[in-house]
Amino acid sequence: MAAGQASLETLDPLQSSNADNDIFIAAFYDRLVGFDSNSKMIPKLASSWEFNSDATAVTLTLRDDVVFHSGNKLTAEDVKYSLDRAKRIASGSVAFIPSYASSKVVDDTHVTITFTRPSVSFLAGLSYLYIVDSKVVRSNEGADDAQQWLATHDAGSGPYVLSGYKANQEVGLSRYDKYWDTDARRPQNVVLRMMNESSLLRDELLTGNVDLGWGLAPLDVKQLSGKAGLEGYSMPSTRVTLATMNTQGKVTRDPRVREAIQLAYDYEGHIKTALQGSGEIARSVIPRGMDCVYDGPAPARDVAKAKQLLGAAGAAGATVSIAYDPAVPEFKLAGTLLENSLREIGLVVKVKTATFPQYMQMISAPATTPDIAISWDFAPFPDAGSVLDRSWNSKAIGQTNGARYDNAKVDSLLAAASTAKDQAAACEAYVDAQKQIVADHAAVYIAWPTVNGARNGKLAPLPYTPTSPTFDVGRLLLAK
Repeated sequence: MAAGQASLETLDPLQSSNADNDIFIAAFYDRLVGFDSNSKMIPKLASSWEFNSDATAVTLTLRDDVVFHSGNKLTAEDVKYSLDRAKRIASGSVAFIPSYASSKVVDDTHVTITFTRPSVSFLAGLSYLYIVDSKVVRSNEGADDAQQWLATHDAGSGPYVLSGYKANQEVGLSRYDKYWDTDARRPQNVVLRMMNESSLLRDELLTGNVDLGWGLAPLDVKQLSGKAGLEGYSMPSTRVTLATMNTQGKVTRDPRVREAIQLAYDYEGHIKTALQGSGEIARSVIPRGMDCVYDGPAPARDVAKAKQLLGAAGAAGATVSIAYDPAVPEFKLAGTLLENSLREIGLVVKVKTATFPQYMQMISAPATTPDIAISWDFAPFPDAGSVLDRSWNSKAIGQTNGARYDNAKVDSLLAAASTAKDQAAACEAYVDAQKQIVADHAAVYIAWPTVNGARNGKLAPLPYTPTSPTFDVGRLLLAK
């Protein structure tokens, strides 16, 4: 039994871009490529790959021993179907392969993927796209490309088969013994429970009702370690905690106001209270632990300067809206800190609580985009472009660019990086883009948190996986 903070919306593998969904989806599906604990790309369903001379296409060689849960054998047609389905639906993980144009089946174990532009980073994007059994999904397509059917069914080749499902409560897994990467130490059955109260999860671990808990409050981890055969753990997180600011908002369109908001925030207080010491102050708008992170100076609080900037902007006494999900403990505490900080410098604050899906709906239109939104931005794989292009490219305004940030220089840098054939040149462009976003005061970049949990002696230590830093059930093994 494993449990932790999660709010499952769907088991459709295309929606694994929501980290809460991916905790469950990863049990049933496989990716074409992956990354090891050192952020080095490794083969998965694709055993090898070769780019063409101008990096506008890549040919994958697939494993020939992969069998879906239905008994159907994996072929290149399944890869083509999965990519084309993602392009048709145009949501979720397709955001990580924006340059996808088409696929051509060469034979059962070879598929050539063509891009709309040169892209050496395309392969990294494939590490966040799961491959579905095209025969099974086609038979359940209906009128919505099987989105409704896949929400509660399994059409994968992963280490586990879906054995039970209770909406908003738990998902049951049964080990798939024909899995191509089988391991005798993988648990035969696993139940993943959704449990958003850290104190409740702590108590369930202590009584032995739960063997692994993720997303625990750091204080609860300390209280558990050494008790009832439990061991706490802390792993790097590919998340950054941000308070994204609406750069086109009535009040927050003024960079002086945005800088004042940055200066007002209590960063040290956030680390001490919201994270209970489990993390550090962020130094950029993207997560740490990946290539091409701009390692700038850590922001610091300066209330006097914040008041001065607010006065110069003529915004003293203005009203700003804050949105966050109170079900996430860090966001709830950060919301309180931010609210108090902004009132201290002379702003009137209106709080709007919203779940992640509600927030995504809010930012789809200018009128409903909040002035400030507290959230995590995360790296689905260790590539700076995957975060920057999704959150800061003007093309993503109304979709995933919650700041409604529109800077032609940043767009140009991101385009240059995505088409660069040389990784060093790409990295330089990504760093310059981050510097510009920071200079524009587009977000309060708050913290780089860690992921905390506890396990009992039945289980082996969890390895860090850059594509699944919270919890990867596929890598869960029993202790020797």
